[in-house]
Amino acid sequence: MKIVTYRDLASKDGFLPLMDNAFRWPFNPRVFESFVKGDPRSRDSPIGFCAVENDLPIGFVGVLHLFTQTLEGTVERVGGIYGVATLPSHARKGVSTALMNKAHQYFTEKGFRFSFLTTSRTLIAHAFYEKLGYLDVVQYPSAYKVVAHKKGELSTNKEIAKFDFDKILKVYNEFSRDKTGFAIRDKEYLKMLKKGERITAKQCIISEKGYAIFRKDKEGVWIRELIALTVDDMERLVSQIEQQARDVIYDRMVLNNALLKVYESRGYMISGESHSVLMAKPLTANASIKQAYGDKFFMTSLDWF
Repeated sequence: MKIVTYRDLASKDGFLPLMDNAFRWPFNPRVFESFVKGDPRSRDSPIGFCAVENDLPIGFVGVLHLFTQTLEGTVERVGGIYGVATLPSHARKGVSTALMNKAHQYFTEKGFRFSFLTTSRTLIAHAFYEKLGYLDVVQYPSAYKVVAHKKGELSTNKEIAKFDFDKILKVYNEFSRDKTGFAIRDKEYLKMLKKGERITAKQCIISEKGYAIFRKDKEGVWIRELIALTVDDMERLVSQIEQQARDVIYDRMVLNNALLKVYESRGYMISGESHSVLMAKPLTANASIKQAYGDKFFMTSLDWF
């Protein structure tokens, strides 16, 4: 087994069975590389590290360059891990461990003090990451509501005619000014989100003091991000989303106490913890998550990787 970067692979075709077995992801090299080119988190990275046998990838660990905001208000670059996968035929042979160690070595060489990843407490992978030195950073309260509209009561989103990057950034930057964690956005990042998450104007409600980005399907409405500068604006946005929901509304990651109280006041069921978890590993002896970010590390569903 040898380890090479994704960029150095002669052929990417071997990722088809690797990603399909791991994530049921119909991997398309052309689509993936097109997305990576527009992703500011990947542009200067090797994209990932691949374990290779007989010129075919048997394992993968993706790496990202992420930007965080510290307690001091400074910008700190950190590493991000995603897409950890091993072929079933090579499971429990140390492939993922070797790739994770390679990623940590790369982050350390870049001068990063922390490595972050997202997973679920219900997955076996959570225990694997703990053995590698990762710790849970954030618990995400979740909010759920079953709505019942009579026929003809449902409304449509007529708030905006386009996905307005400037309005979203203005609200987000003011809201996150005193936050730590993944609280840094720019227009390039929003463009990447819009393309990668396939966000359309119909999935947004935007005003001068708040916005909501959601996904609506047959199962219900999933609130991806709801940011507002006042409680009244939070109330208004939640109310507008409720008017569009046929059955169920859910927000899986609510790290804003004011928004959580709005949900509670409107009869939402609140779960103190969700399946999702953000984990972090200090990469140097003197690195401390608490000292760098305090007790409240901020992120939303749109920061998931």
